[in-house]
Amino acid sequence: MKLIKNVFILAFLFALTACQNDNNIPINESSEAGETNPFLQNFGSAIQARFIGTVVNEEDNPIAGATINIGSTFTVTDANGVFSIVSATVYSKFADIKVSKNGFINSSRALVPTSGVNQVKIMLLSLDPVATIIAGQPLTIALPDGVEVDFPGQFTNQFGGAYQGNVDIIMKSLSVDNEYFTQMMPGNLTAENIDGELRVLESYGMIAVELRGDGGEELNIAPGEPGIIRVPVASSITNPPATIPLWYFDEDNGYWKEEGSATLVNGRYEGEVSHFSFWNCDAPFETIDFCVTIVDQNNNPIPNILVQIERDASGWSSTTSGYTDNNGLVCGLVPANETLTLTVSDFGCVSNEFSMALGPYSEDQNISVTAQSGGALTTNFTAIFNDCNGDAITNGYLQLVYNNQSQIIPITDGEIAVVIDYCASDTSYSAQVIDVTNSQSTGVFNGSFTAPTTDLGTEMSCVDLVDTDADGIFDIDEDVNGNSNLDDDDTDNDGIPNYQDEDDDGDGINTADEDANNDGNPMNDDTDGDQTPDYLDDIDNNSNMFDAEIYEIGCAIDVYTYDFSLYYEDGSFPNFVYNYYETLMDAQSEVNALSMPYTSIVIGVQQLYVRVESDNTGQNIIGVITALGFEDSDGDGLFNCEELSGNDFTETTCNPNGNITDPNDPDTDGDGVDDCSEATNGTDPNDPLDF
Repeated sequence: MKLIKNVFILAFLFALTACQNDNNIPINESSEAGETNPFLQNFGSAIQARFIGTVVNEEDNPIAGATINIGSTFTVTDANGVFSIVSATVYSKFADIKVSKNGFINSSRALVPTSGVNQVKIMLLSLDPVATIIAGQPLTIALPDGVEVDFPGQFTNQFGGAYQGNVDIIMKSLSVDNEYFTQMMPGNLTAENIDGELRVLESYGMIAVELRGDGGEELNIAPGEPGIIRVPVASSITNPPATIPLWYFDEDNGYWKEEGSATLVNGRYEGEVSHFSFWNCDAPFETIDFCVTIVDQNNNPIPNILVQIERDASGWSSTTSGYTDNNGLVCGLVPANETLTLTVSDFGCVSNEFSMALGPYSEDQNISVTAQSGGALTTNFTAIFNDCNGDAITNGYLQLVYNNQSQIIPITDGEIAVVIDYCASDTSYSAQVIDVTNSQSTGVFNGSFTAPTTDLGTEMSCVDLVDTDADGIFDIDEDVNGNSNLDDDDTDNDGIPNYQDEDDDGDGINTADEDANNDGNPMNDDTDGDQTPDYLDDIDNNSNMFDAEIYEIGCAIDVYTYDFSLYYEDGSFPNFVYNYYETLMDAQSEVNALSMPYTSIVIGVQQLYVRVESDNTGQNIIGVITALGFEDSDGDGLFNCEELSGNDFTETTCNPNGNITDPNDPDTDGDGVDDCSEATNGTDPNDPLDF
């Protein structure tokens, strides 16, 4: 797939159920109470528009439960990461779609809405810190690709007060060479320059920086304490300018604002910033409004495909991209007076590319382009979709998987009649319909595309998408044995079927909390890689306790006696069976199990093994036991046994010389000399005057 190198994003958003209709003016009509933001006049008047979109994580997996906000309309993504909003009030030339989810950096997508169903895909960046620093200490943090940030050390909380404590540093590098660049960045590259003029940007590099306090609260650098950012120029760029404007993302308004500049130093743009958010090193361009309708050879519009408009330039080019709506239309801003190339990547077949030259244009454009390419065919894909009562679905979507890609097709009136581009060498597809209004779906159905028409007939959505135990997994997906009977699936054998059980595997961790990758879907998390998801594997989230360092019991000189059962079988995890072995091969073969207590003839550290099997699930894991011999709790050089008995153990260089001392205090008499030194040298470790 061709990399999207730089973007003036026109992408169209696709969302799940709206909680209410939005009859208000677009958000951010005023920058402050009673004060009109004059820049918003660039975006036209208020209109009603429909949106549908997908939210994914950095691994391109769908994120369920992400909150979507368009104006005053809110919704959340479903298990497919999809959201749908039937009507929201936006500007005629600008719609700002905000996305938030715990564990991720807030993001958004801005686009020019059409009268059709506007579609978009948004990738959220994780909040995983790359470092933790202490407030008051200036520090430089670097990423492997060369991104570097100097932090001044003084921080403020979200209310502007001084902050003292630990600071988690979250840093992300957004290279324009990354194929996901346009999905990862917030908004689009619409911008307000320092003179308040509308511009479209060409990015040479972008970073995101988030600062969080001990309680997860948002922080920022203190006023008058600027930071320094260094952003490497992407490898695809030649002849970058010596200086370039800096732009930060205004999260409230959904567009970029110019602030300061950066200088090229040894292949990186270096500049001073007054606060942290997303920062962008960009060249600005004057713009025109640009709309294009993509049609097939029979003049039928092709919906739901990604269209890229690339600025041709010596040494560098930038790309604006967006999804066509159900009428094949996509609109946005492009640079004025520039030669452009329109591209549809993976048209029909993977790696099959349709492209054509356009422009330059000095005025707004609304054109039509016929897309065709070798190996690609088109079919008129038709179907009727009703709910379980036989009524037409008015808020839903068809998830169509073909050509190693997933496509979302909105359903607005119970019918689909769209042109699909497919590959002549691979005509198979699978599909499923989701009825958003009634939380129902069809089953998955499979077929093959045929020309000129592929007709699915009438499909009913009668499978309830219900989550009885609110654990993030639909009841229909809790049929583990696949026999269509939910009541006989009870992984932990506690008498509660999985679809009613908040903790399916009985490991003490609720299923909803076994979402290790934080995408809202516990079904795709497998910490130990055993092909059993964590929520059905009661060993996954307990595996860290199976490897342990254990000291011997008793105080027999030159004899090591261990009782591993005292550590493993203390009642903390009552549903496991433990067996202990001298070799890994014995543990794997379950032979020659050791009886407890176990007397070792090995002097010093040795490695043994514990095999743990779950009574609930039958799963097992082999842990490593490090047997450490006699314990020295206070680290004074004398074994606990020596301090308690006064007897000399040959394994240490210290000799207690018969003295009974405190095994938990390295200096029993508090005279400043440790017990080992006093006893070995003949003074009394219990007499503070004898040292």
